Amino acid sequence: MTHQTIRVSLMLWERLLKSLNAALLTALLCVALYALATNLSEARGAIGKLFVKFTQIESIEGFNLKAAFKVDQIAQSAPIYQELPADMKDMLPDDIRSLRATWVERLLYVGDQGKLCDFEFADQKMIEDFNSDRHLSADGLITMKDSREVKAQVLEDMRQAKAKNREWRNGEPRSCYVTELTERGRNVKTALVQFLRAGFAAATGTPASRRDSKMKVAEMAQ
Repeated sequence: MTHQTIRVSLMLWERLLKSLNAALLTALLCVALYALATNLSEARGAIGKLFVKFTQIESIEGFNLKAAFKVDQIAQSAPIYQELPADMKDMLPDDIRSLRATWVERLLYVGDQGKLCDFEFADQKMIEDFNSDRHLSADGLITMKDSREVKAQVLEDMRQAKAKNREWRNGEPRSCYVTELTERGRNVKTALVQFLRAGFAAATGTPASRRDSKMKVAEMAQ
């Protein structure tokens, strides 16, 4: 085998490894996007865990493959990043980096979470959801507003359940509230969704929109 042949073979092998890195990343993104699109409650947590991995892991090595993931790349690759004023651009990477798995899930589904209350006998999931909302509110990504209307609805649900001898484990609602994304929260959610959308387009070979064409997700895996 000649020196030139060996060189060409190595170049082809390097390209193959880069393609596999990109495929690994885009496959993970497709799984998360599918969970988001199908709105499966049992799959929502996977979305949060995926993004937390991006914020905590800078590289993955194995089987001669290496892929790098950085929060700044997630934020700066999103089309919305280029449209933000300077102060918002500075906040976006930090806001994404601060997220935990359960917080990502809560952020993505603000407005589609049913009746939100702090119950007298809340189970572990309810406690975690309530604490996640409080963290997101403290970080300035959502607002939590007390809602007498929601509390009245939950009290009526409890009354009807007891009248029909159905089990009601949560006890009375101590307080109920509604959540809404702040401007910063909308920026974070949009950046995450745009990142997923670009990964889906790359994995399926579907043409991205003109805005998405700016996002080269495959380059992040190099």
